[in-house]
Parts: sequence; C-alpha cells; structure tokens
Amino acid sequence: MNKKLVAMVTSLVVGGTVLCGTAYANASQLSGYESYKASVKDTKALKNGTADLKVSVYDNGSDIVDMTANAKINLPSNAMSEVTTVKSSAGNQTFSMYKQDEKNIFKSSSSDVYNVRENKNKNVNKKDKVENPEIAKSVETVVDTLVGNMKNNVSVVDNNDGTKKVSINLSENDVTPLVNALTSMAMIKSGGEPMHNGKAGEINLTNVLPQLQSNIKIKSVEVTGDINKSDILDNQVGKIVLTGTDAQGKTHEITINATLDLSNINSTTPDTVDLTGKQVNTVTEKFRGRD
Repeated sequence: MNKKLVAMVTSLVVGGTVLCGTAYANASQLSGYESYKASVKDTKALKNGTADLKVSVYDNGSDIVDMTANAKINLPSNAMSEVTTVKSSAGNQTFSMYKQDEKNIFKSSSSDVYNVRENKNKNVNKKDKVENPEIAKSVETVVDTLVGNMKNNVSVVDNNDGTKKVSINLSENDVTPLVNALTSMAMIKSGGEPMHNGKAGEINLTNVLPQLQSNIKIKSVEVTGDINKSDILDNQVGKIVLTGTDAQGKTHEITINATLDLSNINSTTPDTVDLTGKQVNTVTEKFRGRD
C-alpha cells in the first residue's frame, strides 16, 4: 500500500471516482449530483492550468506521509512540469518531471543526474481522442448504478456571484459494497513497489504505510469544493477515513486529507530545465508509473 494509496487518493478525492464518471453539458437546473459530474467533466477537459495538490496520511492518529505536488500543464504545446515532494519516516525526497522539446525529463533530489527519454514519435497531447458516445453512455450508467443512493448526498448551492459550492458527505452505510471491494483490490498486496522509479533514485514507502490485508472498508468520505463561473472545480478539499487489518491482525484507521487547487487556467506556462552542463542519462524505457 504505497504508490497505489496516493493513486487512490487522487482518484477518490480529486478525480471523483466514487461519484463521477463521464458527464454532461449544461449543469443548470440539474440535481447536485449531476451538476457536480458536469463540472468534473469540464475540469477534466482543461488543456491549460496549474494544479496544486496536498495529501496527508494518518495511521491511528499519527501523521505518516505528507505529499505536495505542483503541476503545470499546457497540452496544446505538449508541455508540462511537475514537482512532487514526499515526506515520511523513510526520508524526504523531491521528484521533478518535465515534458519539453519532445523529451520527457525526470530527476530525483537524491541524484544530480537528469534522466531523459526522447519522445519524438509519441505526441499524445496533440492527438485529441474522440470519445465513443455509446461507451460514454455505458460508463455513465455503470457509475450511476454504482453510486446508487449516494447521489442524494451531493449538494450544490448556487452563490450570488455565479459560483457554486459543492458538498459531499458519505457515511459507511452510504458507500456501496462495490466501492469498498474495488478499494480493497487496489490496496491489498500493493506493497513493495517504489513510489517513484528511475535511475535518478527512488523512495519506498513499504515500511511506512500499513500493509492492509483484510477487512478494508471506507468509513466516510467528505468533500467540499468550489465551482467557478466557468463551471470549473478550482478547489476541492477531501477527507477519507478507512479501516483495515494488517497481516499481524492489528487494526488500522487511516485518514487521508487532500486539497486540490486549480489556478492560472488558460494562462499557465510550464517550467523548463536547461540541461546544458548537467549530468544527463538517456534512457529508452518509460519512467514507470509517471508517464
């Protein structure tokens, strides 16, 4: 339960896996749930912006992992930059990644080496995929069935200035068994994989995060967010509480706090790195888990 925990946090709190999926245009006069889904769709469609994510993980009340990430994305220019810092008892480390000049560049604070992979034949950001409407409708049906009565726990309130406030509160009884099952699948036996991989260095959180093996359940999900006048979720604050038992039979209550802020929408310029005079290692394989 290491990298996949962070992935799960991002999915549940930021991406809205529990409550969202593909969504629909025109959020006016929709239920809170559908209005929220519509704003998620518009947010996911952003091609230029800055995202700041903060995640803290607590085990039985003790702070065990803190992560901050700053990502600047400009899809039309096929450019991005990302700086992620992880702090735990296993050590502190910062990872930097850049997509520039048809190259993917990765560096860890544990090394002076910049790992560079040529990306000339793969410009995925300039290939706009057309989503099959039938598939989108099928996903919509599955998600709506999955969340079931959880829809009633999504509230969206219109503010006088044209913005909106979203609030989601789910108790253990609200979270469907399927969601808990999917969460269990994502977390059981996921230990042993470094949080980041690359010849520049890595950090392994296997001995920091509890290795949950059974009885994994989501106790509660709380999310608040702000939807701007352009129907973009520019702020979300989430808290997930889950429990589980490790291989030694010890029960853990894990609390995940996450905050996501979006800024500089349509006016973001990703950072770049000048490799002149730097130690450069050219690699051919993908940076596992980061590309």
